[in-house]
Amino acid sequence: MKKILIGIMIAVLPTSIFAIGGFGLSVNSSTFSVDAGSSDLMVENIKVGSFSYDSFENGGGIGGYLYLDIIPVIDLDIEYNVTGNEYNFTFENAVTTSETQKFVFAAGSMFITIQKPVFDLGIPFLAKAKLYGGLGMNTNVSTPMVNQEMLESVFGGASNLENGEYDYNAVTEYLTDNAVETSGFHIDAGVFFKVLTFSGSVYYRQVFAEDAIPGNKGFGSMNFRLGLGI
Repeated sequence: MKKILIGIMIAVLPTSIFAIGGFGLSVNSSTFSVDAGSSDLMVENIKVGSFSYDSFENGGGIGGYLYLDIIPVIDLDIEYNVTGNEYNFTFENAVTTSETQKFVFAAGSMFITIQKPVFDLGIPFLAKAKLYGGLGMNTNVSTPMVNQEMLESVFGGASNLENGEYDYNAVTEYLTDNAVETSGFHIDAGVFFKVLTFSGSVYYRQVFAEDAIPGNKGFGSMNFRLGLGI
């Protein structure tokens, strides 16, 4: 058994010594809150229908990452992830009587982060860990919340809002095709670890980007990663 363990250590040791970075998958749990909304559909000051959506909060998602630690003093980290949640949307006009269906809110973000280790902890030949902090920029794409202007586009004009037929697929397709693009900055902090050729981290990220989540100036997330060194 001892010989087998030594053989494994020798096989992976060059990779551990000369690793320049790593890649892998991440999962996240984001913290945010979106308020419920409702509105009458008005055409020439006459109510022709209404719509509403429930509040929802938080979301879960998945992503991928690449990091480089060959730069002196700092590390460069690139990650893309998505997060989402479901909520109820209700529509009503002269043709459709209070129909409620599930809508999906989805947001995708790319994070470019400069990270700096603040404390190292190593186990010779087998593992290492470090505490780190980071600062970076992000770009975000998210589905908007419905408003009357959107419904007018889907129905082919305001004049059709009263007697037009509600099409769930057309509304969801419109939301996807008209996603909101935002940008901002973020900070993060966490623990990075490496065991042989495997690496991962547990970290918290705070994003500052107005309307990346509708009606919010930012959001936070807890994240977990697992991948391989390169």
